[in-house]
Amino acid sequence: MPQSTTTGATQKATSGVNPLSMLLHLGKTFALTGAVLSDRRVHWLPKIAFVGLIGALIAGLIFPEMAVDVLGVIPTAGLDLLGIPAEAGIDWVVFGVAAFNLLKMFPADIVGEHYDRLFRK
Repeated sequence: MPQSTTTGATQKATSGVNPLSMLLHLGKTFALTGAVLSDRRVHWLPKIAFVGLIGALIAGLIFPEMAVDVLGVIPTAGLDLLGIPAEAGIDWVVFGVAAFNLLKMFPADIVGEHYDRLFRK
């Protein structure tokens, strides 16, 4: 059986980040992102990639016609019943999932350290 190359600290940092708490505490989530982006231990290349990809996702939200033309028709999944236009609901859900997953570009121990400092006082 192959052995894992991750350490206990890395596993704890990766599994300790709770996406639901990040969604419910947007101020702390923005603070976490700012802390990771300003941390000197993180290389500049993932920082630029993170900011660029978030900017591209926001541009896709600002210009939804462009995204629909590229992606085609997307099923509404009943969001119209809630009073949310289907396109807007799907766009924001995809943005939230993508933004959370983009944090994986940074070292897990650094993200976990800042997460613990901000969310687990």
